[in-house]
Amino acid sequence: MLALIRAAEEMEPPCPVVDAQNEELARSLHQLEAKLAEREREVAEKELRLADRERDQAETNALLQHREALLAAARKLPVVRAPLSVAEHAALLNLKGELDRQEASLREHREALREREKFIEDSERRLFEKVQEQQEKEMELEQREEESQFRALNAAPVGADAPPAVKKTFDEFTE
Repeated sequence: MLALIRAAEEMEPPCPVVDAQNEELARSLHQLEAKLAEREREVAEKELRLADRERDQAETNALLQHREALLAAARKLPVVRAPLSVAEHAALLNLKGELDRQEASLREHREALREREKFIEDSERRLFEKVQEQQEKEMELEQREEESQFRALNAAPVGADAPPAVKKTFDEFTE
């Protein structure tokens, strides 16, 4: 979708705008293009931040898996153990608290990631709808312009010098 918009931006600009309504629509189109560029920049920034967070989450997941493996190995040890010292017990409680905190943090990050993905999808959908509406308006204006030119040619007197017919240029995006 974005590739199509960028390809359209690289094309030659359309013919000069003829009347005030077309000028207003052209201004509106330029404003939408500016908004699109701004949103693309914001999406790129958010994607970078999201990649950083995903990297942090992956590191935390790896740490968590290693700690879980250590705990599982410790559980497989014989049941008869020497009593834990106060320092060992405190260290184990701290480790459990840290694991619980990291697990909660991971859940929050995953939820935030889901919300961001939904926001990006919604933004892309709205943008696509606006681009489609703009294209429909452009097509309608072109059709009105052609109809007015046709009426002007038909309304001209037969013997008078008729204005030359406007040659329509091929434009694959509006065909």
